[in-house]
Amino acid sequence: MSQRPFTLTPMDRRRFLRGGAVLGAGLFLTACGATTVDAAPSAAPAGPAAGTAGAGGFPRTITTKLGQVTIPKRPERIVTVGFPTGTADAALACGVVPVGMPKAAGHPGEIEPWVSRRMQGRTPTLIEANTVDVEQVLALKPDLILAGMHRTIPDDFAKLSPIAPVISYESEAPFQDTWQQQTTLIGKALGAEDRAAAAIKEVEDRFAGIRADHPGWRGRTFTFTQGATLAQIPTVTDPNEASARMFASLGFELSPKVRELGAKREVSAERLDLIDADLVIVFYPSPGARKTFEDNAVFSKIPAVREGRYITVDTSLAFPLIAPGVLNVAWAVDQILPKIEKAMA
Repeated sequence: MSQRPFTLTPMDRRRFLRGGAVLGAGLFLTACGATTVDAAPSAAPAGPAAGTAGAGGFPRTITTKLGQVTIPKRPERIVTVGFPTGTADAALACGVVPVGMPKAAGHPGEIEPWVSRRMQGRTPTLIEANTVDVEQVLALKPDLILAGMHRTIPDDFAKLSPIAPVISYESEAPFQDTWQQQTTLIGKALGAEDRAAAAIKEVEDRFAGIRADHPGWRGRTFTFTQGATLAQIPTVTDPNEASARMFASLGFELSPKVRELGAKREVSAERLDLIDADLVIVFYPSPGARKTFEDNAVFSKIPAVREGRYITVDTSLAFPLIAPGVLNVAWAVDQILPKIEKAMA
């Protein structure tokens, strides 16, 4: 599957966040072959330092889509490159604080809240997101580079490999691994398989509990749309996309009306009625964008909007909903669960 810059087949990431505050990159992310997202870890105790991240012998060889990678000794200096979430989440869940990681624009200190609570008092060097400055990475003296959420790692792999072993992804292209796959893969690379498995189980148990507490949500329909401009209105149409899996983990299912759009993946302002469902979720990158939509005659007449079964998300919440990681899922659920409960009451 080919990969264009800032494009994650089948939804254009740049278009999704056009006009938003975070890195200028889009989201509406695919998770081809994704497994159910299932749950979210509460703030677990900080784990041990990187040098004691878990059991397992070294050297060890990890198989990735870009080839086999041999890690000679237990990694102690981890650098994550690319997207500012996902890979760092997995490392932190395994008790390893990166020495370098991408900036997360729009958050205090350019570090996401689900990351900052796991820092163990350490201060990593923040590097530019969605790009690679080879000299900057080299200066951090990493013994392992995590790049599974870096859009151009197929091209940058050869530049980074001479610096340290590079762990990428298992699927056909960047961003297509599920958060479970990335967490498991990184756990293996760190010799922290048990911690990775425990973190995944905590997430999945959380979602199972939510489904048990809200049996009425089972089988109810939802849509998830970007409300940036009325000119082009992307909407999730594939139930295998990460965001669709996310809401399916709460018991919902993607509306057949948007699924029928298939590869078109967007609706026109005149056919906004197609996004009506039991629950309508709209991401707005700005207050002005929200006003534009809510003033639109077609949108305002959508039954879910009129009846209060409509919730909004901002840029900070859009990231973990659409690019879920083993840590950011917890934060996302804490933020969105009360909204859904109110809308579905």
